[in-house]
Amino acid sequence: MSPACRPGTAAAAAGVVAVAVGLALRGLAQTPAPPAVEGGDAPLIGPRVRAWYRGVLSPLEQRLVLGRVHPDALTGAQLVVSVLAGMAFWCGWIFLAGWLDILDGGVARGGGRASARGAFLDSVADRCAEFAIFLGLGAFFRGSWVQLAVAIAAFTSLMVSYTRARAEGLGLALQLGRVQRPERYVVIGVGGWLSGLVAHLACPLLGRPTHAVLAAAVVVLAGLSAWTALRRTQGAARALAGPSPS
Repeated sequence: MSPACRPGTAAAAAGVVAVAVGLALRGLAQTPAPPAVEGGDAPLIGPRVRAWYRGVLSPLEQRLVLGRVHPDALTGAQLVVSVLAGMAFWCGWIFLAGWLDILDGGVARGGGRASARGAFLDSVADRCAEFAIFLGLGAFFRGSWVQLAVAIAAFTSLMVSYTRARAEGLGLALQLGRVQRPERYVVIGVGGWLSGLVAHLACPLLGRPTHAVLAAAVVVLAGLSAWTALRRTQGAARALAGPSPS
């Protein structure tokens, strides 16, 4: 067995994760589904999951409001966590990187003092955060075919954001496509920590750790992001073209 294999540690971590997932599913089952929103495509992460997640974060958000934490500090914290996650991917600490990426997605954005300036800075920080994550993934998969999938995922994720921002700049609201920012955190974050577990649990059989699960997550994200960007491009072009002449 390779000295890098730690199946015992991975098994213990898998047990903790199983308990956490069980508690999450229990809370999710008790969360009422919010009313459906008309128009657009249903995101991969449905409204019930989003409502449950907001309920989990609500106590933290209230503490931040009472503590008068400035929204810029939260934006900076999100960016720092993203950079740490990217560094963890780069160094091959996949399980840690996955959890950091999920934590990045859970950093509260509000604090009760939203503003146009804050929304702008938040969007800029998001693009920097995506760059840090994909840079780390690309470095980890360097020399592998997965590096091309990382490049495609990075480009299509950028296009998902750009097509919506450009359409909104032209006065068109876009809700098309099934992959938004939360889905990106889930696909890469969960793919990362799950890959870290599977790599060490399967290590005694394979003789070395392998991160096929993370590679699959990158490919899935690239495909879903490409489809979302295409849907938004088609929808925006059709709406901006106006009614066809009779």
